[in-house]
Amino acid sequence: MTEAEWIIVYEAGSLIEGQMIQARLQGEGIPARLRYEALHAVIAPVFSPVEVQVPPAWAEAARRVLSEPEGFEG
Repeated sequence: MTEAEWIIVYEAGSLIEGQMIQARLQGEGIPARLRYEALHAVIAPVFSPVEVQVPPAWAEAARRVLSEPEGFEG
């Protein structure tokens, strides 16, 4: 699958937020990856916007998961 074939489903404000969203999607069985432009290899990704991307076939499911409030079963 080429870079252009992945769909942005969330734009995170930081790498940490992006990783949390990615983990949430992957926990639901949805393939997800992060994409960011790093100006500085160590500092920039932490504080720069990060795109959370999924394959097109998973975009609807990913948006549905992300639209649901995150809660704990108990």
